[in-house]
This record gives sequence, C-alpha cells and structure tokens, in this order.
Amino acid sequence: MHLVRDRAHEFGVRGVDPSALWLDLAVAVARKNQIVQGIIDDIYGWVNKSDRITFIRGQAELTSPVDIRVDGHSITADKTIIATGSRTADARIPGLAQVGFITNYEALQLETVPASLIIVGAGYVGVEFAQMYARYGAQVTLVSRSQRIMKQEEPELSQMLAEILAVEGIDVRLGATAVRAEKAGNEKVIVAAIDGQEHRFQAEEILFAAGRVPRVDGLALEQAGVEMGPQGIQVAETLRTTAANIWSLGDVNGGAMFTHRATYDGPIAALNAVQNAGRTVDYRVMPRAVFTQPTLASVGLTEAEAVAAEHEVKTGVAYFRHSGRAKAIGETEGMLKLVADVKTGELLGGHILGPHADMLIHQVITAMYNRGTAEALARSIHIHPTLSEMVKETAKQLR
Repeated sequence: MHLVRDRAHEFGVRGVDPSALWLDLAVAVARKNQIVQGIIDDIYGWVNKSDRITFIRGQAELTSPVDIRVDGHSITADKTIIATGSRTADARIPGLAQVGFITNYEALQLETVPASLIIVGAGYVGVEFAQMYARYGAQVTLVSRSQRIMKQEEPELSQMLAEILAVEGIDVRLGATAVRAEKAGNEKVIVAAIDGQEHRFQAEEILFAAGRVPRVDGLALEQAGVEMGPQGIQVAETLRTTAANIWSLGDVNGGAMFTHRATYDGPIAALNAVQNAGRTVDYRVMPRAVFTQPTLASVGLTEAEAVAAEHEVKTGVAYFRHSGRAKAIGETEGMLKLVADVKTGELLGGHILGPHADMLIHQVITAMYNRGTAEALARSIHIHPTLSEMVKETAKQLR
C-alpha cells in the first residue's frame, strides 16, 4: 500500500488515486493469522503424530530437580529442558494499567487502525510497529528514554533510521522518560520528562513496547535448584543450569531474544541432555534484524564495542545511494559498515541499513563464522546489478 500510494507515480504507474486507497486491516490480520496457524499446525502436527512424544498442555511447576507438577498431575524426569520463552516486561508507568494499553500481541490483532498511537519504547518492537502503523494511517508518537532508537546498534545507522521515521511523519521523542499515564476524555495521555520538563502526549491508544523478560512465572525454579542470573536463567556454555540435570534455552535465558537464537540453542541443549555431548554455544556471530523499511541488520561488534574489547580496529563504509540496483528499485537510503581487527584482519562486525539488509547480512555472517577476514568478500565476483555488490564494496573500503 505504501509503494502504490506514495511512490507508484515515479515508476510510471498512472490511474492510481492515492486518496481512494484504504487498508482493510481485518483482511490483513486474517491472512496473517492463517499463515501463523499453518506454521503452528505443522509444528504441533508433527509433535502429536510422534509415538515417542507425550504432549501435555498446562502450567508447570518444578517441585524438585526431578519432579514436575502440571495442573495437579506429577511427572518425574531424569532430564529436563526449560524453553518457556519471554513475555512483555511489566509496565511500571504509574497509571498505565488503569488507563489501559496494548502490547505487540494485541497490536497484531487489531482490525481497525487507531487514529493516533503512542508507542513507549524504541527497541525492535517499538520501531517496527511505529513505522507499520504510521503507514497504515495512524498518527504515531514514539517515546523513549534512550537518546537514540535501537541504542545497541551503530550510532550512524540508528540515527539514519530515526531520520527516516521522522520523514515518514512519526514524532520521535528521545530522552523522554514516561512518568505517568492519564485519561483525557476518550483518549489516553503519556506524560514524559524531557530535559527536566514535563510533556504531554495524547492519543487514542498506547502501545507498551519497553522490552521483554524471561517467562518464569509460576515455574518455582528455586524448588529445583535452578538459579536466575541478571538477565535470565543462569546457564553454562553447555546450556546446563545450576541444577545438574536441567538445561535451559532461548529467550528464558535472557540475552539475544530471537527465534533463530532458540533454534540454535535447541539441538545443543538436546544433545547435551540426552547424549552428554558436551556441546557449547558461541554467540559471537549471532545476527539481529529490525524489520523496518529499510531494514536494519547487524552481526558481531559495533566499532565502539570492538574498541572497548581492546581491538585496534579499521572500518569500511559504503552507501546504497551509489548502488545501481538500489537506484533501480528506488530504495537508496541507508549504508553499510564493516568492522575488522587491524592486526589480523578478522571481521569483528557487520552493520547494514538498507533494502533487504536482513538477507545481505548473511554474507558477513558466513565470513565471520570461522573468524575469517573481508578478503573473500572484497575479491569474490558478485553478480551485477545486485544489492550484494554493496557488501563487496564495503569490504574493499576497509582501511
């Protein structure tokens, strides 16, 4: 809809009346739900068909290192793996619970677009939903106590993405700490402190997107000797917890809360639990992506993190505005940055803001996996005209 409404004319498309376009969000949500349900059915269909798996639904409580109670029924297990994921962090803004708010889950179930929306939090969820609902037609205000969106990313890229969001009409308010929520007639208000002054932001709905926490509620981990660390369940590199016969994987351990991290952890935890394989995790090359347009994707260390780790670094930078393919598809915003060690040449990190960055980053991931350098990226032949050429160009710029 965004492409047709706002940009079709530049590609020579005529006869489109942008004012006549509207989004049937109920249809879009129904399509999304159908896709999600198909994925769920595939997974649980296999689980239910296996004669080696007993699948039980319910609230689990660990009553000892080897005993689990599920809704009053007891199970004894020599080995246990915890994979309960994460949930939205508790909203600790005074008055917010009384005023009412939605999370990312409810935001994906709405069948009508709110006229206006305040989003609290400028991480993955906040940034993605801000652009999505702004393009749906809502007036979006993004409020974050951080001084920049996606604060863990390269400053140049996060700043560039913030500017892109602002150009699209999103009111990006950084360094804004939400201090309370109030009602104002039929609308909701977030009062935020910015530079010592209170500012009021009013909208039809509030989306709370200020992070996620491990889902351990009701598990009674202490009864099994499983200890929590500062981010989540405390695990060794083998994913074994502080209980000798219990392993844990994915979001519930804290850290990088991504599905691909959990699918990486899964086989390691399973092999160690069942076969005592002694496998260990290595998150050095754990990629991440923000599914905005343009996409922001990264792997490894930022330049500042590499310097803090006492590397002498060199960097390479390239811009999509110089890409023939980016010009052809009309998506020239964004840049690429590679970080490498001066002495060894080892690639330490890769950061891309641009069209299909979530796919382009895999060149860097592959190069980094065995502690490789950028030489293969710089010397290998890349098909022209493709966006992939920009990864090669960035590698050539490392100095």
